[in-house]
Amino acid sequence: MKLNPFCMCCAVNKQEKSIRRFSDMDRKTEYMKKVMGVLANASEEDCAPSISQNLKKLYSSFWDQPEEDYSRIKHEFNRLMLDVEDSVEKKIRLSADPLETALVYARIGNYIDFAALAEVSPEFILSLLDSENKDPLDPEEYSCFLEELRQAKKLVYITDNCGEIVLDKLAVKILKEQYPDLDITVLVRGFPTVNDATLEDAEETGMTAVAKVIGNGSNVCGTWFPGISPEAKELLDSADILLAKGQGNFETLNGCGLNIYYLFLCKCEWFQMQFSARPLEGMFLNERRAVSAGNND
Repeated sequence: MKLNPFCMCCAVNKQEKSIRRFSDMDRKTEYMKKVMGVLANASEEDCAPSISQNLKKLYSSFWDQPEEDYSRIKHEFNRLMLDVEDSVEKKIRLSADPLETALVYARIGNYIDFAALAEVSPEFILSLLDSENKDPLDPEEYSCFLEELRQAKKLVYITDNCGEIVLDKLAVKILKEQYPDLDITVLVRGFPTVNDATLEDAEETGMTAVAKVIGNGSNVCGTWFPGISPEAKELLDSADILLAKGQGNFETLNGCGLNIYYLFLCKCEWFQMQFSARPLEGMFLNERRAVSAGNND
């Protein structure tokens, strides 16, 4: 997804908020000029997540601050979801369509996103999981997805956040049971970034016991082709179907033309405007049939 004016302004506003605690106004002005310079010099390949990573490095070096450590939060939410895993799996298996139900639960887990939301509440994610009022998957896209699964040989499941990956694991289990001949690989972030799931999270939550898992070689919040490893690129290019979780994966992959099914919650104002959606409304759409975001008038 191309960098757009709304996301650029959002990035500037976030940076301004991040420096309010500092007292030196001249230095803050100097910093904000550098922030705007990063945006002014963005390349055609850049997108909001790649720019965000550049701004994190700038903030850390300019203010001599360590990068935020989300390791405690990641363990907390991994444990939270592991504690409810059995009850959620039971609901999935007792439902009329276990695969659709598993994907709906996996999409609910996309709430656990400290990059997009100002506050992430353990109590709220549990309430979302317990709620009977869940957005169904788009029926036309789900029908296309099932038809393609019947013919596919290789699927890549691209994860997003910690905690959420437990619910992804349940979806992968159901996919493997219903399509035993389908080769499934799970792709996680290559290096820690905010609360995104890495290989460490995949191991902690048991995902590595369910499917092959590899890191994408990048610390960008998404799957940004200029930054991922050759192994990850080859994996994505050779897959018949990609299932990509979360806004960050949409932002980094949208426009690439691969056969991607996006599964996410609309967590920011731009996504809500783009899809005429309410806050936290669930999306399930295909790259080749959806309008390329950021290229619209």
